[in-house]
Amino acid sequence: MKILPVPVFVAVILGCTSAPKQPTIATTDSLAAHINAPASDTAGIIQHIKALYTTINNEKLTQKSFEWEADTTCEAPPMGGTFTYFYNGNELVKMLNAGGEDHGSWKEEYYFNKNQLVFIYQNNTYGGAANPDEASYQNRYYFSNNQLVKKIESNSGVQLDTHAIRDLVQTISRLKNAGNSAAIARILSCNPAE
Repeated sequence: MKILPVPVFVAVILGCTSAPKQPTIATTDSLAAHINAPASDTAGIIQHIKALYTTINNEKLTQKSFEWEADTTCEAPPMGGTFTYFYNGNELVKMLNAGGEDHGSWKEEYYFNKNQLVFIYQNNTYGGAANPDEASYQNRYYFSNNQLVKKIESNSGVQLDTHAIRDLVQTISRLKNAGNSAAIARILSCNPAE
C-alpha cells in the first residue's frame, strides 16, 4: 500500500470534503492515552516545550536549505518547496518544510531537544479547483520521551488520528537523515518506507 505524505494526504481529504473558512481551535489532551504520567505533569511539559520553542526561534542558528520538487518516478502530483535544517552548533534543533502544490500550501515546523522530537506546528491551507472553499488549519503536537502528550487541532476537518501522527513522526525521522534535495523529494512526494 502506498502511503502519501501529510501534505498530499490532506489535499486528497480536503478535495473530497468541505471545510469552514474560519476554523476554530479544539484542544485534546491525550496524555493519559499515551504515557503513564499524571495529567498534572502535562502543564509542565508544555511550558518546557514552549520555552524551547522561544529559545530556538530567538537564537542565531546555522541553516542548511534544500529546494525540492516532486519525484516524478512515483506518480506524485506537481509540488515542491524548501526544506531547511536549523542547527545550534552541531545539534539539529528545528526543521522547516515550506512548500505548495496546485491545491494549497504548507508550512510545517519540527522542533527537537537533545535529538528527540518535541513539537510539530502545521500551518497549512488547501483549496483550489477540487475544493473552492479554502480550508486553513493550524495544528500543534507536543511530545515528551517520544510520546504524544498533547495535541491542539483546528476544527477544520483536518485532525490526525494516532496512526496518522505516528506516520508523520516516522516521516520526520526519515527527513532528519535525508541530507539532500533528492532524498527529501523522495520522502515528501513518494514517502517510501526506508
